This record gives sequence, C-alpha cells and structure tokens, in this order.
Amino acid sequence: MSSEQSLWDGLKKGDVQSLEALYTQYNELLYGYGKKFTTDTHLVQDAIQETFISLWKYRNTINAGGTFNYYLLKSFRNQLLRLIKERANTTYTDENNEFSFEVGFDNHIIAGEEYALLSRQVKNALEQLTARQREIIYFRFFEGLSFEEIAGIMDMQVRATYKLTARALAALKEIMDGSLLLLFIVSHLS
Repeated sequence: MSSEQSLWDGLKKGDVQSLEALYTQYNELLYGYGKKFTTDTHLVQDAIQETFISLWKYRNTINAGGTFNYYLLKSFRNQLLRLIKERANTTYTDENNEFSFEVGFDNHIIAGEEYALLSRQVKNALEQLTARQREIIYFRFFEGLSFEEIAGIMDMQVRATYKLTARALAALKEIMDGSLLLLFIVSHLS
C-alpha cells in the first residue's frame, strides 16, 4: 500500500495527522494551479483551506478511487471558481477565467538566447488561446493528465476534451511556426 493511500485511509478514519500530511503534500500544487486563475493569493489560499475543510467534513463519503491528485484538483477548482464568483458577485463561467501559466523548455534541447525567444513566442501564442484552451493544454502537456482526468476536473465529456485539445493545438499551429509547435509538444511530453 502506498503512503499516499495510507494517508487517505487515515483521513477517512478521522486521523488529523493524515489530513495535515495531505495538506503539506498538496498545498504547493494547488497553490500553483490556483495562481493560474487569479493573482489574488488570499483567494487561492482561502480556496485551499476550503478544500481541506470539505475533505475533513466529507471524509466518510470520499471516493477518490486511487486518483488522489485528480480528486483534489477537481475539488480545489470547484472551490476556487465558487469563491471567485462570490467575490465578483456575478455569474461566473469558465469563459470568465484568466487561466495562464509560464512556459518552460528543457534546457538540454534549447540553450541561451534561443530559449528566451522560444519561450516568448510560445507564451504569446498561448495568450491568444481561450482560457479553457490554455487550461486543457496545461493539464495535458504540463501535468500529463489523461483525457478522462481532464474531463472530470473541467466538468466536460471525455470526447469534448479531445475536441478542445485538437482545437487548441490547431489554433497554436495557426499562430506558431509548425516546427516551433512540434518542439513545444515534444519538450513537454518527455
């Protein structure tokens, strides 16, 4: 049994130390993901706290099914979007989010000035995508999640994740030089 599984089992049994260990293990991941939606660090921290409060409150009914990372990302995303909506006091949809992230490349593939130029070009291209397209690119190529996991986190049908990914890549191909897009994909799949 993995240590992660034992932490989740401990949480379900009401072990506070397991909750603390899960918080320590996932806090940085959730914080980084939340910062992709908003620059309001207090809001992101509030959403993390709310996520772990909910974990504790509903610990007896949680069924992560061995996909703990996915379960927490989905729960956190829902909490964060709810808080953003409450703070904005408006109807919030996924299209309203400002999802963004920094692009990095393996320094072994590209060096020096070329690296900076490539990073700028990819960043500019990603900024031209919709927020949902950026989010799906992030999950697929930067987090390595499956289409099924992405569908669950983003509240989409699996087939829709394939379509959205294809549209995002087609848009990137139109914006970027083909070899640049290929380099981007290859460097994030390794």
